[in-house]
Amino acid sequence: MSKSKVEPIVNDWMSRIKAGIEYRKRFSTRQKWNEYRDMYRGKWNPSLVPVNKVFALGRALVPRAYFKAPRIIVTATRPDMVWHARVVEAIDNALVKQAHLKLAIKQAIIDAYLCGVGPIKLGFDSEFGYLPEQSVTESGETVTQVSRTERGETLEYNQGVRPGMPWALRVRPEDVIVPWGASDPHSLPWIAHYVLRPLEDVQQDQKYDRKATAELKGTRMPSMEDVRRTPFRPREERDKDIPLAELYEIRDAKRKQVLTICENKLLLAADDSLQTIGLPWEFIIFNTDPEFFWAIPDVSIIEDQQKELNQTRTQASRHRAVALLKFLYLRGKLKPEELEKFLSSEVGPAVAIDDTENIGSAVMELQPHVPIDFQRESLAILNDMREGLGFSSNQLGEFTPRSGKSATEAMLVQQGFEARNDERRDIVADVICSIVRKWNSFIFKFWSSSRVTQIVGPEGSTHWVAYTGDQIAGEYDLSVDVESGIPITSGLRYQMGKDLFGALNGDQLINQMLLRQILLEAYTPVDPRVEQLLTGPPEPGMAQAIAKERQPQPIIDRGGKGSAGGRAGSSPEHPMEFQQMIRRFRGGM
Repeated sequence: MSKSKVEPIVNDWMSRIKAGIEYRKRFSTRQKWNEYRDMYRGKWNPSLVPVNKVFALGRALVPRAYFKAPRIIVTATRPDMVWHARVVEAIDNALVKQAHLKLAIKQAIIDAYLCGVGPIKLGFDSEFGYLPEQSVTESGETVTQVSRTERGETLEYNQGVRPGMPWALRVRPEDVIVPWGASDPHSLPWIAHYVLRPLEDVQQDQKYDRKATAELKGTRMPSMEDVRRTPFRPREERDKDIPLAELYEIRDAKRKQVLTICENKLLLAADDSLQTIGLPWEFIIFNTDPEFFWAIPDVSIIEDQQKELNQTRTQASRHRAVALLKFLYLRGKLKPEELEKFLSSEVGPAVAIDDTENIGSAVMELQPHVPIDFQRESLAILNDMREGLGFSSNQLGEFTPRSGKSATEAMLVQQGFEARNDERRDIVADVICSIVRKWNSFIFKFWSSSRVTQIVGPEGSTHWVAYTGDQIAGEYDLSVDVESGIPITSGLRYQMGKDLFGALNGDQLINQMLLRQILLEAYTPVDPRVEQLLTGPPEPGMAQAIAKERQPQPIIDRGGKGSAGGRAGSSPEHPMEFQQMIRRFRGGM
């Protein structure tokens, strides 16, 4: 593209970006974000005695809003796609773990708590823009992920971004720029991401225009955001001497394009292959502003109460310091050695005074009173803070101190506790489903080579299935199931094994030897010798009983070599082909 055509494009987008930064400055709490983060970190004025409720309430919010072990449930929208959905479900749950989605969600929740908006950026393969035409493998890996420089260095080294795989990363709210006047995150005409990359990486990245990158100076331009107080962020503080490139990565929803601008030069302008279902961004927002994109942080609601609580506690501490027991004595009435006895820690010292007529005025005790109002004021402030976040009153999840904990009150507490958390959890669940839905659109589009996953067949056995992205492509309903994704601890594994043994012991359709092995494995962490209990020959008569109880092999085909029926398709090395799986599970075989 000629320079005469590039300059108007760059000028137009930089003008929009400046307007977006001004929009954030005027209609968000951006000027307070660093202060809120310092509150959360516990960085207070040394003269204060802080009570860090910003941190305490924030840490209480996170585990109640996110899912400890989310499991994605995929439901087919057509009857003929049931087994397609099983494969997609297995893929999605593996991706949630491999891409560390839970970490990104937790970080975005903290951002929403402190800044009002928790941005999460989605992508595929490359962190800085995926171009399918630069793929060098059938799995979709691009040159920026697999190639190395002359010194053997990689251009992308974020551990959360894997070659040929979808990803989701938390982005700092101040690095996100939206159009002036934007209010709905789901209808943004464009979004820009402010990125800092080492100049050397930018110049060697093949997705960028080589002529444009060769002209980059690598010195950071004066920031358009006047609230940035330090020239370097903490993560770049140690690398002041490394030239950095200041990039603006723009996703244009109107033209379905991705553009990258640096130092008023257009480095990239291409079709955006990631805009399969809207923009590749998601946002966690708990307190939506009805007019503006930049939502209301929870901390802004309790900021004044936090400062007042610190002031109250500081005043109470100072009152307590001056309220220590003190004495007044008349000079000359007590000799120095007698005064020393009086102030000693000995029990029952005899102190002599010279003036027996005024013995009562020789020494006077002073013990100032610490006002009890400080405690009442602190409790009132704490109640205001909890109420601002929905953490107070009996129906909202607290017992009242004036009544007993009756069954009715306990029920109200539980109902209130669930009600106040349901909305935030629903928001997080919707974001997770949206992320996975966009991930699915990426893999449907880019996974052209055969991959393998494991599913459970209709007869209850596991099967390894080979598939490609276009074979599983389709419309699916997604939901997050919390209960089925609970972490499996050793105690829970033991209890489940025990319950399974109690329910199926003696059932002739169940493999009794395997059933006992499952139960004994639960004891392995306690005593590894339990594994030896089934290695010896059974007692006389026991072999016949076990053989009688064992499940007949033809009922369940476990596939693979050596299995009953000799059918292949149950191992990673010899997986079942996707179409074969569909025909078989539909009764076609």
